[in-house]
Amino acid sequence: MEKNAKKLLNKYIAGNCTPEEMAVIEEWYLHLPVDQQAPPHSRIESSKQEVWNRLSLRTTTLKRLTVKRFTMAASIVLCLGVGLYFVAQRDATPLTAKTELKNILPGGHKAVLTLADGTVVNLDDAKNGQIANQSGVVIRKAKNGQLEYIVTELANAAVRGSNTIATPRGGQYQVNLPDGTKVWLNAATTLTYPYAFAKKERQVELSGEAYFEVAKDHTRPFRVKTGAQTVEVLGTHFNINAYRDEAMVKTTLLEGAVKVSTQSGSVNLHPGEQSQFNANNARLSLNEQVDTDKEMAWKNNIFSFDNDDLQSIMRQISRWYDVDVVYQGKITSEKYIGEIPRNSNLEEVFKILELNHVHIDARGKVLTVTGN
Repeated sequence: MEKNAKKLLNKYIAGNCTPEEMAVIEEWYLHLPVDQQAPPHSRIESSKQEVWNRLSLRTTTLKRLTVKRFTMAASIVLCLGVGLYFVAQRDATPLTAKTELKNILPGGHKAVLTLADGTVVNLDDAKNGQIANQSGVVIRKAKNGQLEYIVTELANAAVRGSNTIATPRGGQYQVNLPDGTKVWLNAATTLTYPYAFAKKERQVELSGEAYFEVAKDHTRPFRVKTGAQTVEVLGTHFNINAYRDEAMVKTTLLEGAVKVSTQSGSVNLHPGEQSQFNANNARLSLNEQVDTDKEMAWKNNIFSFDNDDLQSIMRQISRWYDVDVVYQGKITSEKYIGEIPRNSNLEEVFKILELNHVHIDARGKVLTVTGN
């Protein structure tokens, strides 16, 4: 995302933008709270360095900008970043209930495991070591907090039963399945799987979002069911976003090959491609140039926004910070670009939204978003 932001900004500076790109850049600028007077040169230089340092971007083009041109470009870059910005001779309007936003902390490693016999284990409280033994399949919590399945020599191949691991809002977890497949679960996600896979196939069910690194086994295909969609692989790395409150089920391939199937058809994915399934009209489509860094940002502990609307951002925030979101007034249709560490408290996250006059009122675990 950072590379895309830098590329677009540099094209604008050089005067090489298409009319559509010009419109996007100038739309960003027109919605920023800027004064009529340009900031002093010293403030421009210090702000420029601060922004580029935060974004890890480097360029020599900026040194040749006029003050007026740089004021516009710098304001845009600040909007693209993590919410840092400057306005000459003026303090930013503080967020409502900012103190409460500071107190809303990010999520962490939390999950609940439900065993085949109905036993419920809170993995937050469970001690490291063996948690259960299901017909010779040992379940243990490793020192790094991961959940592991170890198939011993005493395992009964005929046994059947499923386990379910569920992360709450504000939680994430990693589980290593009995076949060696590694799964990272995002917040508000549920994964159901047999604690002993069948001889001819490996099948799990997912609701929410998870990243899979599937252990290779050409004799047993690995299938992930998400409602009306099934993803089939032999051994590969991919991400599935299948939250029920999202319009699309997105499957993004990073390595290997996968087949995505629905009742309306199927597509084969290659690395860097994404399938998009709309459950409302049962339409399955292919995006051949997806930004995999953005799709995998959550696993790398980053919020990544790239032309995301406010309600999409708030859904991510709701899941990770375990808050409810309500809306009042006319909500902006602006698109947002930026990256923010997911270990930030909620106040830091909303700095990027302040730039576009989004007002947040925090009362306990309820956030009220007020539009214009």
